[in-house]
Amino acid sequence: MSDHPTPAGSYLTPRPEKASVADAMRHGIFSCGANTSLREAARTMSLHHVHAVVVSDPANGSLYGVLTDGALLEALLGGEDERPLSEVADRDLHTISGEEPLLDAARLMCNRGVSHLVVLDTGGKPTGMLSTLDVAGMLAWGEA
Repeated sequence: MSDHPTPAGSYLTPRPEKASVADAMRHGIFSCGANTSLREAARTMSLHHVHAVVVSDPANGSLYGVLTDGALLEALLGGEDERPLSEVADRDLHTISGEEPLLDAARLMCNRGVSHLVVLDTGGKPTGMLSTLDVAGMLAWGEA
């Protein structure tokens, strides 16, 4: 236990039961093409301090999949850090609308066993990412 007082939450941040996905998500997407090497994707993740990147189809820029930190570790242990993301990325892309309630997103993450959801705008375009850490932040600091 620390001798430092625990900081209070914020009256500007909603409690999880009142929050939407858009309230908690990280806006913007970090992405790599499907032909990008695992090493390059790791550099992107490390440089931007993110635990997942969206993988795009180099032919048309459409969503191809997602590379999470867990998948990166599994591939690294497989011994080939120059493998293309097309061989490593999870093609089962889990998405949600920013308009959805945050607790629905948390339920979806639990039910599917994933730690990240790609957030789509009303036109179906990726606009951000929601992680379990984002949900934890709302639980920790939400007071409104």
